[in-house]
Amino acid sequence: QRATVPDEKVSWNIYWPDYKPTEYTAKKVLKNPPWADDSDTTKIKHYNELDGKIDRRSFMGKYDLDQQTNRPRNPKGRTGLSGRGLLGRWGPNHAGDPIVTRWSKDQQDNNKNKALEIILISRRDTGALALPGGMVDPGEYTLETVKREFIEEAMNANPDATKQIEELFKKTITIYKGYIDDPRNTDNAWMESEAINMHDETGELTKDLILEA
Repeated sequence: QRATVPDEKVSWNIYWPDYKPTEYTAKKVLKNPPWADDSDTTKIKHYNELDGKIDRRSFMGKYDLDQQTNRPRNPKGRTGLSGRGLLGRWGPNHAGDPIVTRWSKDQQDNNKNKALEIILISRRDTGALALPGGMVDPGEYTLETVKREFIEEAMNANPDATKQIEELFKKTITIYKGYIDDPRNTDNAWMESEAINMHDETGELTKDLILEA
């Protein structure tokens, strides 16, 4: 249960000595899986820079550290929750999101009345629609993440889709790089994403793709 944070007190610049966020880090994170940091923040010496293969830099610029705990401070302000919650890294947790688009067509294969379509996945766990993205692995470029995730989810239903996907990824445009207003965000850990667009102008490369996750 998050502590309530009034809009006027979200900013760290607002003095609020009585602020008491709920401390929470999920058990699966505390078990120190490969994708998570150690709970002891004093072991992390390279915030705001490359820490070995782990990129601790934020797309938003340099973030502050709490002088008492050595924990990063969410650059967007207070969230009512401290710790890492469900996120593995202290500070920014980077994701890559492919935004694959094409023009819609009618039953006669015409696209005179153009409307842009976007490829989404239907999640097995919740049934919700989502971008077919994922977390950036240590040492990995975001484009590699985006391609890896897209291939995994496309190949689930289309084992022979490799050629189309390779062609699709020959031309990419980064359309967003920054903070994500994610329900998992805490005072000390937050989501950031780079969204990369691949546009299928003719629709031929994506016409047979079915994504599953």
